[in-house]
Amino acid sequence: MNEKRRIGLKYCGGCNPLHDRVRTAGWIQEQLKDRVEFVSYEDEDTEGILIIAGCATACVDRTPFAGRPVWTVTGPEDAERFVEEIR
Repeated sequence: MNEKRRIGLKYCGGCNPLHDRVRTAGWIQEQLKDRVEFVSYEDEDTEGILIIAGCATACVDRTPFAGRPVWTVTGPEDAERFVEEIR
């Protein structure tokens, strides 16, 4: 069995949520449960960071994640694209 990929999960601050961020993250986690272990964005031992933003502005500060891939999901369509990319 292959080792799962480790991806940090970061939510935006939720100032203007246009979709249910927790539901979106849960859907992604369910789709990738056999391939990805989602951990805190503060964990340094990740291959990248998944930001779940509530709107298209996606104003999360990405500076702390320099040097690692960052994927941004701003709604269900982005979530589907992310899942397909990771599969």
